[in-house]
Amino acid sequence: MAANKMINGKLQEGSRSQPQSQSSITNKAEIDISIEVVLLVVGGVFFLLFGALLFLIDRGVLPYSEGSMYGIFVVLVSMQVITMGKTPFGDVLRSRLVVFIGILTAMIGTLAIFYPVHLSATIRILAGLIVLIAGTFGMLQLFTSKDKARKWMKVPGILQELTAACALVYGIEILLGIITLRPGIMPNPLTAVFLLIFGTSLFFLARCIHKATRRYISTDAKRVLDPSKPESRFFLLKETSLTVGNSFNLYQGSLLILLGALVLLMILGIIPSFNSDGQLGLLLVLTSIQLLALGEFMGSELSRSWPAIALGILFAATGFFSCIVPGILSGVIQPLIGLQNVLSGVLVLATKTVGPMVYQIFQPPAEPVALPPIVRRLALVLTATGIVTILFGINMLAPLLLPGLLGMVAYALLLPTLIIVMGSMVLVLVAITQRIKGE
Repeated sequence: MAANKMINGKLQEGSRSQPQSQSSITNKAEIDISIEVVLLVVGGVFFLLFGALLFLIDRGVLPYSEGSMYGIFVVLVSMQVITMGKTPFGDVLRSRLVVFIGILTAMIGTLAIFYPVHLSATIRILAGLIVLIAGTFGMLQLFTSKDKARKWMKVPGILQELTAACALVYGIEILLGIITLRPGIMPNPLTAVFLLIFGTSLFFLARCIHKATRRYISTDAKRVLDPSKPESRFFLLKETSLTVGNSFNLYQGSLLILLGALVLLMILGIIPSFNSDGQLGLLLVLTSIQLLALGEFMGSELSRSWPAIALGILFAATGFFSCIVPGILSGVIQPLIGLQNVLSGVLVLATKTVGPMVYQIFQPPAEPVALPPIVRRLALVLTATGIVTILFGINMLAPLLLPGLLGMVAYALLLPTLIIVMGSMVLVLVAITQRIKGE
């Protein structure tokens, strides 16, 4: 996969002599990990799980959805493009055009998850090219750039480990890219071994980047983008001000609108049924990334403690399994997704809208405070989002709780509308929060 943000710029040796009192930070429950480390860890889970499952798939013990597997991989790569401006060709300015391209490739991966049979060959070629290009360009840049391996190898310790981790990841990427573009060139058991090694190497790389970043990069330098790059006057080439959370929500909102449109067309009989296992698996993976990167879970914010990280990894592994191996977890995942949405909607209403309103009624402030119009609009959107999320969760549970005609009718008529409204509310929230941030 498109691996990793390299650590550029001058080494800040002075950071080694930070006050000992800062070491107490590691004892806190909150674990500070970047979006890049999160995506590397999630990618490591994906390749380790796929490598282990490939042994069983090769023996015919488990079914296999190749298109859905490649689709979820392309979505993970696209998340790197959207949130960090990392492409298979290297790090670029995270402009509006780059974010748009990331959303587009994510939608292609999403469609492959939903229709793995129809898009299997297309998504396999796209995934193979991504891996091969990422590995080739990454290896070239690693050893030709003055600010990477040639500088890192002069500093004993974590930077030398980082060089080895990058070389290992890029080398295996090149090999996996060739295997993907030329299926059958290598036996599946041997491919599974390389997948296991690659997954382990992504964990190793995530550890190296996390440790090196904490040691050598100052807080102000932890930006994904290089602020020294000149800003273009062309609208699409300007650097976007999207936060990591809003970048993620931008994809999630687009995904929900696409999903709602597909469900509606399916109900009308215009298109065939799509892969529900892949759809539910993708939603679980997105839940995992939200929890690991943002500390957001079921409409509330959690401390990114080790139990929370373990829960996020469990969600990711379950989602990947559902995408790769169809027909086994669908009966378990759907009620979990439904219950999660019901609880998320209730928590949003309780903590962000209805709860604060009730508190102000019983504990009014000494002087009335006039809320700005944009804050009131944000409250309305959050209220609508909470209500729609609850209704969506109920509709996910309806076919299970009401297996008769009423449940199926409610499920068929309301589900696509609710999904589209949810996606639209997410995009509106992105717009409002970005505007608040700009003010």
